[in-house]
Amino acid sequence: MILVEFEGRHARQILDGQVNDDTFRPPIQISQFVDKMVVPDMSFTAVVNGSIVACGGIYPVWDGVGEAWFLGSHMIHKYTKTIVKELRMHLHGIMEAHQLHRVQAHILEDWPNARRWIRFLDMQEEGVLRKFSPDGHNYIQFSKVM
Repeated sequence: MILVEFEGRHARQILDGQVNDDTFRPPIQISQFVDKMVVPDMSFTAVVNGSIVACGGIYPVWDGVGEAWFLGSHMIHKYTKTIVKELRMHLHGIMEAHQLHRVQAHILEDWPNARRWIRFLDMQEEGVLRKFSPDGHNYIQFSKVM
């Protein structure tokens, strides 16, 4: 697996194909945001044998704080351990390089697999955000603080 600079077309490729779990395809048209998620040195694409496995990164909110995001393809389950190891290391590296003291993420409350994944990244659960999404679903806020 290699990490390359993220480009908006990488996310569109995942969203146009098979995401890791179609049951939890984002309720909003996330493709409208992908070009804004291209933040040099803070976003990446994981590639295995020329195929995009996942995209992710941190979008700066304000000084010292960023919002983490992640999109996994249907192939992510083949590379779970490798992805988690790389993400944990990359998240920490981005936080240090960009002097972020806090990175946060929002996970759909009804998606236990995503909650398990984010805990592997050493992020801590902070609380429920009731009716957070456009369709009224609850989300859980997680954060990593350094």
